[in-house]
Amino acid sequence: MVTAYLTQVQLGQEPVANLERAIAAYTEAATICRQLGLERYLASNLNQLGNAYGNQAELGQEPVANLERAIAAYNEAATISRQLGLERDLATTLTNLSTANLNQAGLGQEPVANLEQAITACTEAATIRRQLGLESDLAGTLTNLGNAYSLQAELGQEPVANLERAITNHNEATTIRRQPGLERDLAQTLTNLGAAYSTQAQLGQEPVANLERAIAAYTEATTIRRQPGLERDLASTLTNLGVAYHTQAELGQEPVANLERAIATYTEATTILRQPGLERDLAGTLTNLGAAYSTQAQLGQEPVANLERAIANYREALSFLNPALLPADTLRTGRNLGNLGFRQGWWDIALEGYTVAVEAVEQSRAWATSEALRQEIVRKSIGVYENLIQAAVNQGDLSLALRTVERSRSKRLADLIAVGDLYADGRVPPEIQAWYQQVKESRQIQSQLRQNPLDQPGFTQKPQPYPIGNTRASFATEQLQAAEAAERQAWDALYRFDAITAQLQQPQPQPRLDELTALLPSPQTALLSFYTTATHTHIFVLRRPAQDGGEGVNCHTIPNPPESANDLQNWLVVNWVIPYIAINQAETPQSRQQRRHEWHQAMATRLQELATRLQFDTLIQQHLQGITELILIPHLFLHQIPFDLLPTAQGQLLGDRFRLQFVPSTKILGLCRERSQPTPDTLGIVENTTEDLPYTPLECEWVAQTWNVPRQRRLQGRTVTPDSYLQLLKQVQALLSSHHATSRADDPLNSHLVLAEEQKVTLRDLLSPLWRFPELSEVFLSCCETGLSFATSRDEEGNLRRELLDEPLSLGTGFLLGGARAVISSHWAVADLATALFSREYHRARRAGEERLTALHQARQALRETCQKDWRDRLTADYQQAYQTWQQLRQTKDPNVNAAGANYQKIGELIKWLDEFASDAVPFQDYRYWGAFYCLGLP
Repeated sequence: MVTAYLTQVQLGQEPVANLERAIAAYTEAATICRQLGLERYLASNLNQLGNAYGNQAELGQEPVANLERAIAAYNEAATISRQLGLERDLATTLTNLSTANLNQAGLGQEPVANLEQAITACTEAATIRRQLGLESDLAGTLTNLGNAYSLQAELGQEPVANLERAITNHNEATTIRRQPGLERDLAQTLTNLGAAYSTQAQLGQEPVANLERAIAAYTEATTIRRQPGLERDLASTLTNLGVAYHTQAELGQEPVANLERAIATYTEATTILRQPGLERDLAGTLTNLGAAYSTQAQLGQEPVANLERAIANYREALSFLNPALLPADTLRTGRNLGNLGFRQGWWDIALEGYTVAVEAVEQSRAWATSEALRQEIVRKSIGVYENLIQAAVNQGDLSLALRTVERSRSKRLADLIAVGDLYADGRVPPEIQAWYQQVKESRQIQSQLRQNPLDQPGFTQKPQPYPIGNTRASFATEQLQAAEAAERQAWDALYRFDAITAQLQQPQPQPRLDELTALLPSPQTALLSFYTTATHTHIFVLRRPAQDGGEGVNCHTIPNPPESANDLQNWLVVNWVIPYIAINQAETPQSRQQRRHEWHQAMATRLQELATRLQFDTLIQQHLQGITELILIPHLFLHQIPFDLLPTAQGQLLGDRFRLQFVPSTKILGLCRERSQPTPDTLGIVENTTEDLPYTPLECEWVAQTWNVPRQRRLQGRTVTPDSYLQLLKQVQALLSSHHATSRADDPLNSHLVLAEEQKVTLRDLLSPLWRFPELSEVFLSCCETGLSFATSRDEEGNLRRELLDEPLSLGTGFLLGGARAVISSHWAVADLATALFSREYHRARRAGEERLTALHQARQALRETCQKDWRDRLTADYQQAYQTWQQLRQTKDPNVNAAGANYQKIGELIKWLDEFASDAVPFQDYRYWGAFYCLGLP
């Protein structure tokens, strides 16, 4: 009966149903054999059962699950055959087992482990078949073994050595199969051998010689496959042969002649593949054919005609491809077509190719099974977005250029904010909570390894002689790298397990221009979207459309010098980023202080040069007349720039001419807008968590008085824990967080807010589903570097990476993703005293009803313009109030009397310090004291 079912399957009669019947019969037979102790028959049955499961997998029926069942059946059969000494049967079962392992690896199921198991099984089977003289069967096993080694090489596992092993096994198999009657098998092995030689050539191993060997193997295989019934196999080998010829040409080996050979083989392959069901193979070969024609044109061979042929082949290939179904194939073909148009300056052709390529990238991201893979897909495709944007600008389609820019940027952050909003109700799966517990335990281990933070570089136990110099920064130590790596592994496991990412399995559509324009709250608001390519810096300007109905998009473009690719970003890295990072790399507090001073001293000159490079005065004159508010979306290292301080004509700063609001992308701005907008009436405070910032308690007391914050909503000193911090966030609509923080250039996701006893709140925490605070309106991060984001900027040769991702990973964006509508963040390490005064002025303006941007501007103006006499008058009034409060608490024996006395004393010390200045002096006039803070999110 089983034989009948399998015969029906071979005839194509209801293959799935008949295989299910065969599986049921084999399963029943195996049960009977076990009951009767018929071990030999059981092993045979299990082998056949494994084959049936494998066939079901090949038909697409639960391939992973059916292959697992096949592997289980084969393993049991192999165990029995070993015990009974049935070596021939054992070799057969082991070869079948290796095939199942190879197929599982091909499906991405633990590929390295499955390939190792396949190699082990094949090696044992080959040993048996040699001993028994089973040469024909041995050749099949050797072919499987060669394929397993080749796949290991593709996974980066000792690629050169594994390819050598693959070649050795394929060569031995071809020797055996050169017997009459084995031609078809010989052709397959020769094709595999050719592929191994080609891969060796790609790895730089004797490329010319190995390609010649590949060509010889493919050529022999094509000769065999020119038999009736082998057309599809012939087309596959011809395509591989064409690739080998094309590669030889690219290596300078008879380029014109080899390209002609490649074109001839590709053309023959396409003729064969023009039949129903082979459209995907046809599209791949047409793409190869287009590439060959394009290369011929570049060599000066009939350039016009060959380019036309290339375009025709790419277009025909795309007609068979759907980015939603075959994104990788579509990306390759679309990119080839786009690149051709871009090289020739045929912008319509470039847009045609790159547009479909971008759709393919979006689909690939949606299908990616891990966070790392999603990032890698975008990283490898940045050039497609960049060229599409440049082509659109050159074509004059500024709407498409801007929409593509906004589609390309901050994709990871947009994903994370969407996931966070899905978890806003607090219903987090228990599996995810378990992973967080593991992270927590890892942190406890780290705490035991850490030194006292006051002993680390960058900390001073005693206040600086001048209070302005006491910064709110902390730095990691090298000794903790191993412990932090262990924590990162736990986070990676968490992200892989997070089922909520299934919500992101749809590609993000191209935003419409009217959707972007809707983000502008008034006709006086403009959006500036920065984008730098290797050759240009573009500033896209979006305003509400004019009354004549024209689009409100303009582009201010600055070309890079011809000799300097990525000129602007390179300049930022060299002149802004590296000098800042170098501050914290200094070995002594004195040298750190000196470097910080030098960095601030150079700021005005660097900002002036940046404004000149960006031609900002021209931008304002041509595109920003009548505008009073700007929404800025920087790109890459422009995120680190305090645009408020950028000088413009007539000696005004940009922040004096416009209200400035910053967002990572229009997508994230839209997500923030979609949230409800709670009134920030209930404010919480987290203050001085390490109890070493002298003016932070005074700042927090001022803000608490302004907002009538009760003691139960003030987390103070060393009692603050990550759990209590999170609980406070969920209880308030606004938060002042005033203490140490640090941004990690070496590990951005480990940037963190510093709590007591080496506890911390990291950016990883803020990006995680457990840290969700849907009612939070705003956060004022009165800390160092909370708006500072870093990216891995250099490759091993020290050049700026071309594939940099525009992901401003900072603590500020972490709070934005967690639920806040706006975050006040800092660009650099800020001074304790100046920040306390800045915070006081900001919160008083907010309490008076001012918007965030207005409150920020007023706080800046207060510090940069208020003279010593006015500060003294204000603080004297505070001093008197603080004294009265202290006296009242003394009389009532309030437990907070000591804190009140300390605040009273600290104000007195501050007044005494101010007496060192002349009455008309402006103590905080310098940029460093008021220029670091900016508004991220809603205004």
